[in-house]
Amino acid sequence: MCALKRSQLKIGAIIKPDGFPEGKIATVENCSLENFVDGDSKKEWPCWTVMTNVPKPLHKYLIVDWGKEDGVIIWTKSNMDFAPIGSKLLRERSGLEEMKNIYGDEPENYIYSLVTYVLDYEYENFNKFYCIERLRDQKIFRYEGQKINIDEEN
Repeated sequence: MCALKRSQLKIGAIIKPDGFPEGKIATVENCSLENFVDGDSKKEWPCWTVMTNVPKPLHKYLIVDWGKEDGVIIWTKSNMDFAPIGSKLLRERSGLEEMKNIYGDEPENYIYSLVTYVLDYEYENFNKFYCIERLRDQKIFRYEGQKINIDEEN
C-alpha cells in the first residue's frame, strides 16, 4: 500500500493514492464557499487537480482538503445524474463556490453553484459523497468523492 503524504501535494509531484491511478499534480486551486447554512461565513479549502495517463473518466481527479475535522476527499467524474435515494444533503458543503487557480497551467477562476450529498449517511463516519457543480455558462459537472487517509508526516 502507498500512503499519500501531505508533503507530496505540490505542483509537478507524481502521486498514487491507494485505489486511484498514478498521476501528476497539474494545478492547485483555492476554493471558498458561501454555504446554505450561513451565507455570511465562508468555508475555504485547497484543491489539487491530478492528471493521469489512463482513459476517461479517470484521466483526472481532484483532491480536496476539507480540514482536520472533515478530511481529505478524492473526487472523480460520476456517471450518476442525481444523488441516489437515501443520500443526505450536506448543507454546510453546498452553496455558491468560487475556485481560484493559484498554481499551474491555464489559470482560470470559476464561480458556480455546488450541491453536495453524503452517500453513506447511515454510518457515523462519512466516507462517500456525490456533488453537482453548475457553472454560470450552464455547464454541469458531477463527481463522486471518497474520503482517503493522508500521512501528515513529511
